[in-house]
Amino acid sequence: MKNYNSDKLRTISVVGHGTVGKTSLCDSLLFVSKAVDRLGSVDSGTSQFDYTDESRDRKHSLSSSMGIVEHNGYKINIIDTPGLADFHGATIGSVIVSDGVILVVDGSDGVEVGTLKTWDFAAKNDTPLMIWVNRVDRDNADFTRTLEDIRKNLRKSAIPVTFPVKDNGAISAIVNVLTGKAVDAEGKDIPVPDSAKDDTELYRMQLVETAAESDDKLMESFFENETLSEEEMSIGLKKAFAARNFFPVFSGLAIPPVGQKFLLDLIPALVPSPLEALPVAATDRGKEVMIDPDPSGPFVARVFNCKVDTHMGEIVFVRVESGGIEGTTDISNTTKNASERLGNYYFISGSSRTDTDRLVTGDIAAIAKLKNTSTNDTLGQKGSKIILKPIVFPEPVYRVAIAAKERGHEDKMGSGLSILAAQDPTLILRNESEIGQTTLSGMGELHLKVMLSRLKDSTGVDTETFKPKIAYHETITKKAEGSYKHKKQTGGRGQYGHVFIRLEPLPRGAGFEFQSKVVGGNVPTNFIPAVEKGVIEAMKNGPISKCKVVDVRAVVYDGSYHPVDSSDMAFKLASRKCFKEVMMNAGPSLLEPVVNMEVTVPEEFMGDVMSDLTSRRGRIQGIEAEGAFQVIKASVPEAELFQYTSTLKSLTQARGSFVQSFEGYQPVPRDVKEKIMASVAEEEE
Repeated sequence: MKNYNSDKLRTISVVGHGTVGKTSLCDSLLFVSKAVDRLGSVDSGTSQFDYTDESRDRKHSLSSSMGIVEHNGYKINIIDTPGLADFHGATIGSVIVSDGVILVVDGSDGVEVGTLKTWDFAAKNDTPLMIWVNRVDRDNADFTRTLEDIRKNLRKSAIPVTFPVKDNGAISAIVNVLTGKAVDAEGKDIPVPDSAKDDTELYRMQLVETAAESDDKLMESFFENETLSEEEMSIGLKKAFAARNFFPVFSGLAIPPVGQKFLLDLIPALVPSPLEALPVAATDRGKEVMIDPDPSGPFVARVFNCKVDTHMGEIVFVRVESGGIEGTTDISNTTKNASERLGNYYFISGSSRTDTDRLVTGDIAAIAKLKNTSTNDTLGQKGSKIILKPIVFPEPVYRVAIAAKERGHEDKMGSGLSILAAQDPTLILRNESEIGQTTLSGMGELHLKVMLSRLKDSTGVDTETFKPKIAYHETITKKAEGSYKHKKQTGGRGQYGHVFIRLEPLPRGAGFEFQSKVVGGNVPTNFIPAVEKGVIEAMKNGPISKCKVVDVRAVVYDGSYHPVDSSDMAFKLASRKCFKEVMMNAGPSLLEPVVNMEVTVPEEFMGDVMSDLTSRRGRIQGIEAEGAFQVIKASVPEAELFQYTSTLKSLTQARGSFVQSFEGYQPVPRDVKEKIMASVAEEEE
């Protein structure tokens, strides 16, 4: 493969709902451009993109993968992304490093929940987007209906550049509105069918108006001539596309490939080159800066994906945001302030790789044998302190407690999962001291299953998962006070500590305060730290659930001591006992973690989903329409959400999705509190 300069590069992410044919479209683009001589197929296990055993077995993309097309003097990097919500972290990373996005919509099903989510990823990053309506040959496919669905749910400025023509239910042509050309169902050139001429004219006028509205001079030309020249159209549409004021709609078949050449011809014409990209945010020695896409600027590259390759070991995928690099050289991982040796880098297309010794601004490459680099790191020239603003990945929504099946494998499990979590920022491993468990969080049940399968393949460690304990908190609702005398005589020196403690509730989230208001030396000053220490120890295991006590002020205001038998230990034990006794008289309350949820569902499932949330002690906060979908906002106790991803899938025929964030702690209802206390008592017995 020859080297391309930045102006001849384009990177495109292909995104959309699961099972709409994204991978098949990517395979067809490689085949039509003659990058491969055989059309890959997901069903037969020959896809250039789903080439790993786990993707072939599940017939789903489980991570993003690369393909390279050379077309009309341009190099187009195509990134196939997962449609399943469990793996949307890879989709977000891919969109961030792309010059444009192709959103795939099924011609039968129209806009789905995954369509909305992936549309949002591009919108939040201001990435220009085009739409490919797939499978337009199916019996129940209706391009006009799908276009209306797109305009209703996504954007009105979605305008067909190519559209299908059906004759007696079968595809007879794909028409190119801009060129006035058409191809039949086998991809052969044919005249535009008479039945399509009115639609061709209608869509062309919409494109002309869109181009004219992008620029004052073009608008003047349009008013004068009532149309635009081909050159003016090209300038105007590119400008409108880059500004996300125009969303071109293409259509065709992925298998057999029909309509892809029209798409490939227009990608370089519409999608901005890397040199036209917006500057990216970064910091340099702590100061906020913007990095321009300058080929002669400092070398700055973003790591957006990591994989373990059978032959090369761990590899990282980068986009060069500025500058370039040649040959073997020392660079800096500026995120981790570590040195790296850059010597093995490649262009990846499917499972094949091409060695290269030159990277330029805007290109995507795989780098092997880096020691300290993972997803979201920044690479720069030696001595650089530039750190790119990190990619914001979604919060995990599925959490389990995890343990190694065999004793002695705990360290191996921990280090293996830490490596996987460095590759995938949506996978989070925590040792949670509050509940005494190791937990693993991810984007769904399938996400964790795949990750634990990878763990076993790489380390041989078998794991088991179970429902995690809930990190309840205890607090008080009113003031109370009391005393406790710790007195013990064992022959020889005894133990004596006597304290009076008052407890007062603090506002939620205030934490813990300790005060001493002892006067007259009844408790000598040197024993006050021991009193505080005893209170803090008592707060680690509250009296009603053995959970952490929060939002309490403890005041020691009196006591007594013995000149010989008093000690730090005696006062610590006295304050510990005193705290627990006083707390039981201070209106003890159990608090539970609560999360904010936004559940996006098709309207017909809204009642079932709301009913289920209510049954989980959820409080519905509001409902917002998002096209044909409803977003239910609710506040739900964490204790009620274990395996909710599976329930939502079942309730909505896998068409629902949700995001969640921690809201805070709220009091547990009395009946639930009594059950928890009974359970704790049973465990103690």
